[in-house]
Formats: sequence, C-alpha cells, structure tokens
Amino acid sequence: MQELIKYGKKIVTAGLAHSHFGNVSKRVGDQMLISTTGSMLDELDGQIVTVPIDSASPDELDVIASTEVNVHRAIYKATSALAILHGHSKYAVVESLLHESQIVPEDSESIYFLHEIPVVTGGIGSEELARNAASALRDHKGTIVRGHGTFARGATVDEAFVILSSIEHACMVKYLLDTARKS
Repeated sequence: MQELIKYGKKIVTAGLAHSHFGNVSKRVGDQMLISTTGSMLDELDGQIVTVPIDSASPDELDVIASTEVNVHRAIYKATSALAILHGHSKYAVVESLLHESQIVPEDSESIYFLHEIPVVTGGIGSEELARNAASALRDHKGTIVRGHGTFARGATVDEAFVILSSIEHACMVKYLLDTARKS
C-alpha cells in the first residue's frame, strides 16, 4: 500500500496526471489494491481498497474503487502485470488525438523501451476500454486511450512508473519534433 501512495505522489509531481485524475493498482494474489474513485493521487493515504480480480458480481468495495476497476481487472487477467498505473499526461493525450492506431517514437530510448505505443478506444470505465486496453497490453507495456490517458503495466510499481513516464517523454519528443518540422 505504501508503494502505491509513494508512486501516486510521483505521478502528480512528474505531471503525468493532475491530482484528481488517474489511478493506481497492485496485484496481490487473486486480489488487487486500487485507489478509490475521485481520490487525489498525491494524497492516497486511506484511499486504497482491496477488491478481487475475478469478480463475478460487483463487490461493495467496487462502488468506491476507481471507476476504471474493470479495466484493471481485464489487464490483470490478460497479462502478467503485477502493477498498473493510469495517468492523464498532456503530450500523450494530444498525440493520441493525432494518431489513429499507434504512435511510433522518434527518440532512440523510447524506441528501445516502448517500440510502438498502441492507441485504443473506449469510454471511461467501459467494457470496450477494458477489452481494448487488455488486448493492447498483452504485447506492449503501455497504451494510450484516445483522448483520455495512458495505462502502463509492470512487474513492479516502479516498472509501471518508468513506462508511464517513458510514454509521456516519447509523446513530448514526437510532438515537439513534428512541430519543428512544420516550421
């Protein structure tokens, strides 16, 4: 739990989400720790609940868990992820609106770590988003939801944070480079 609190603060400090946007989770066996809906990522103390990953019917804690709880569940079921971070970084959102299905990074580090970044669709917390994000994250460590934000998975919370940060870096470099090319 302390790890999610620490990285919630890091996400906000790094500008990867505004305080009230985004969510964090960590898999623990057949359950996940997840931030509550509407909680501030930089003030998560007392704002993390435990819910089952395999949920046949909504649990009472699902009501207060993040509105993206079903997206996290789908990702955990479809991948080897042990941590998922969801942010709303500026350049990633802009690039997702400029590119239909994927973003190909321009800088060498981003190409090395991310290869290409899939862009998926789906409304906030929708089954479509859960299905599309989980599918994209089978073969990639990060994805961007068109006009919405990023999801990153990792074997650790730290790894997911590196991916979340790398996506924003790749999108910033691409946006700035594309802008410079047009000048």
